[in-house]
Amino acid sequence: MEKKKREANLELLRILSMCMVIGLHYLGKGNALRDMAEILPGNPNYINEVLAWYLEALCYGAVNLYIMISGYFLINSTVRFEKLSKLIIQVFFYSAGIYLIIRFLGYYPKEWEDGYHKSIMILPISLQHYWFASVYAAFYMLAPFLAVALRKLKKKEHFGVLLILLFLFMRFLKLFSYHLIPLNDDGMGIIWMITVFVLAAYIRRFVPIKAKRRFLYLAAGVFSLLATAAGSFLVAFLYQKTGKLDGYIDFLFAYNSPTVVVGSTFLFLFFRTVRIPDGFVSKAITAVSPLTFGVYLLHDHFLLRDLWVKIWKVDRIFETPYFVLHFIAVVLTVFIICALAEWIRNMIFGLIYKIKPVRTLFHLIGKADVIFPKPDDNFEEAKAES
Repeated sequence: MEKKKREANLELLRILSMCMVIGLHYLGKGNALRDMAEILPGNPNYINEVLAWYLEALCYGAVNLYIMISGYFLINSTVRFEKLSKLIIQVFFYSAGIYLIIRFLGYYPKEWEDGYHKSIMILPISLQHYWFASVYAAFYMLAPFLAVALRKLKKKEHFGVLLILLFLFMRFLKLFSYHLIPLNDDGMGIIWMITVFVLAAYIRRFVPIKAKRRFLYLAAGVFSLLATAAGSFLVAFLYQKTGKLDGYIDFLFAYNSPTVVVGSTFLFLFFRTVRIPDGFVSKAITAVSPLTFGVYLLHDHFLLRDLWVKIWKVDRIFETPYFVLHFIAVVLTVFIICALAEWIRNMIFGLIYKIKPVRTLFHLIGKADVIFPKPDDNFEEAKAES
């Protein structure tokens, strides 16, 4: 089978999404996010306190975007146990490998000398060392069966399913009661991943690529994400004046909140219209994008996720005028370092996977692929409009 050519525009979005994830961890682990109810114009670091939340809002669409990219292609792609097996090996390599290195160097935290923390390093998927990796592994196996059903739906039917899923699992219902949302998880579970998959599939099947609307999409996406912070600050202001609504200050900061869903959707539509000509830039993007998952696994390891923000002195720089520049520089540096580490791992494992017994093992694993439905040779997707 001919290997499908990667779309550089969406691969660029994949890279950007991972940078946004690093940005979220920079702000969260670096203690740059102050309680909104206590952010007042008279604070010595007021400007940075506000900027931090707006940067957080701009980055909050990262997970939805990453899932949408996967869903966009999985609606009519071949799912293989070999790929899933390699993903699990990759997760285990980083989880257990970093644990062993840190322990060998003598930097393992004494407070983590318990069975749970040791087990989570050795069983990262089942014990959710990385929540996204654990949920994605389950989603990846379900996706081809969901895709069969979605491909049979007409436009109105597909749209109807999408509306129902958004109504049930978007954070809208929490306005009335937290318990009205079935399996509410703030967008960090498989139900929400499936919802975003249905959304991405709808876009690929029925939403034409309209280049003329490119900057409208971009403006709408950025505005919606910024509205996440603006709306939260508005509720915080009302709380400061009335002493009420304190439970709703962070309402919009969730992967399944309305502003985040709308913002990430429009950003996806924007990148879908971008055309990157074949050449050095395109090749560089498609070479780097497969490294992004390794970037996530490395920088967000339990033993490293707090360490790198301390090394970069995020809390100290947060008190200076260089905060935003530092944010950008650290995010890019962490991405580059982790991407290089993943590139080296890929090179090593590429050689390992060529060893005959290993190839034979994956060949045997691949025989189980017969349980997955095959892609539709007559699959139709929305076309670009001139």
